[in-house]
Amino acid sequence: MPNPITLGVVGAGSIADFHFKAFAQSKTRIAVISDVNRQRAEPYLRSFGAAYAADFHAVIATTDVNVVVCLTPSKFHYEMVKAALNAGKHVICEKTLTLSAAESLELARLAQKNGLLLFTSYMKRFFPAVKKAKELMPALGHITSVYAWTYQGMGIDIHTGEVPESCRRIGGGDSAVKQLIGGGILVAGGSHILDMLLYLVGRPRSVLGMVHRRPGLDVDFLAHAMMQLPAGGVVHLEANWHSLKKIGYEQRGWDEGFEISGVNGRLILNTPVWNQPEHNAAQLSFYNNQAQTWTDFRFDIVNPFVEAEAYFLSCIAAGRQDDYDPYVGYRVDHLLELTQLSSDRGTLVDVRWEDGGG
Repeated sequence: MPNPITLGVVGAGSIADFHFKAFAQSKTRIAVISDVNRQRAEPYLRSFGAAYAADFHAVIATTDVNVVVCLTPSKFHYEMVKAALNAGKHVICEKTLTLSAAESLELARLAQKNGLLLFTSYMKRFFPAVKKAKELMPALGHITSVYAWTYQGMGIDIHTGEVPESCRRIGGGDSAVKQLIGGGILVAGGSHILDMLLYLVGRPRSVLGMVHRRPGLDVDFLAHAMMQLPAGGVVHLEANWHSLKKIGYEQRGWDEGFEISGVNGRLILNTPVWNQPEHNAAQLSFYNNQAQTWTDFRFDIVNPFVEAEAYFLSCIAAGRQDDYDPYVGYRVDHLLELTQLSSDRGTLVDVRWEDGGG
């Protein structure tokens, strides 16, 4: 297993800055960076002393690169990740892993077949509050109800008002958002909620989706899903791009979290604005029914991107996947796909897992 680690990074767009800051903090060597726009990559080329590559093939072909980091939009992930895995490189990939569950499953199986590590970066599970919630889950007993939500402020009313250019169809075809990431708020925000749901509660056995689009658009601004857990509990997920400016515990228009109820207690979890996590820590409260007491936990403020990358790199250095297995991306993509399928059909859809899980 590679030690020391040398990265090759594909993509230097807006999301990449969060990852580069994490790599700078961990003092990880980056040998080469690729982006179609060299000017966009220049600040990172200078700060890391990295070479520039015009395309991802050159990154993968760089001899001393043993980990490829894919930070492009999801549209490009499948081809890039597959090429890296076939070249014997470990991979860290931004979410979502691909635009289809079948492709994500293929990549996870390829990583295992080739003896390589594959991490899809869902960084929110690395908030200390989320980790503590995971630790407390057994104390809740049988789970009866989960309400999970992500209200992400757009600053404008896109439900009845002006629609952003990126969400409009291009020449009768797909919108830029649809082309690049595969959908709207369900994919952009709901994917993180689904990953935390799988991490905290486990796999649902059925899904009923209600994904709403304005007439003529291919991007959803509002999505709901009802899911049944194997033991009978019910999950309600809501994702919304909204116009309310002062909601959420930070009163900044961002309102995201979980309320998980069991026969022995309840957890309430809230996460901060995703791209400014340095302002506030995620919050967690726990109700213990036996003691009839509430505990409000306090956590240090952390950057979950830094925490996630540190974890991925430590796993790669040690040659272990741990419980963050290569199927993390597939599972989320599978639930996204089934939620949309259920909505299209107007019926409940059973979840059949193809990764050997429940």
